[in-house]
Amino acid sequence: MFIEQIARIIVRQKFGKNKFAEQSFSEVFNKSRSVLVLMPENEEDFNCSIDVLSFLDELKKEIVVLTNDFRVSLLPFHFRAKSIGYEIKDINKLKLPSGSMISTIEKKKFDAVIDLNRQEQLYYSYVTIIADAGIRIGFTKKFADKIYNLQVLNDETNAKLSYKNLLNCLRML
Repeated sequence: MFIEQIARIIVRQKFGKNKFAEQSFSEVFNKSRSVLVLMPENEEDFNCSIDVLSFLDELKKEIVVLTNDFRVSLLPFHFRAKSIGYEIKDINKLKLPSGSMISTIEKKKFDAVIDLNRQEQLYYSYVTIIADAGIRIGFTKKFADKIYNLQVLNDETNAKLSYKNLLNCLRML
């Protein structure tokens, strides 16, 4: 519990540096080429969110998927080579990304980040911030207004409905 509180403080400090400029989301999203997709921790959510990857693939976006290393094999075959699987060594003592994971994310340039976690996950929140993309999309949750410049309504009881809402939102962009 104490470690989680320290991690929250660190992530909140990173939030303070976030400044969102006014922009046309549809223009920024349509012009974006590279998208970092943060796959959900929850298994049901993971399965429901695969449609988002397929939609981005149809749009010819260059997709990089971040997920647990053991879940890479659960991704559709053509997304496996485009994934970053993190493992225990990529999580520091505060359960945030390790220095090597931060370096891996910062080396790549992303135009957009889509966090598919419906519940707060500090690891993914931190990755979203350090990815420094022009548009950050995620579900409404605690501190979402500090992390994402585009939030999608989260139906906490029905994962399928939440991801359908997200897809509809992306289609409107």
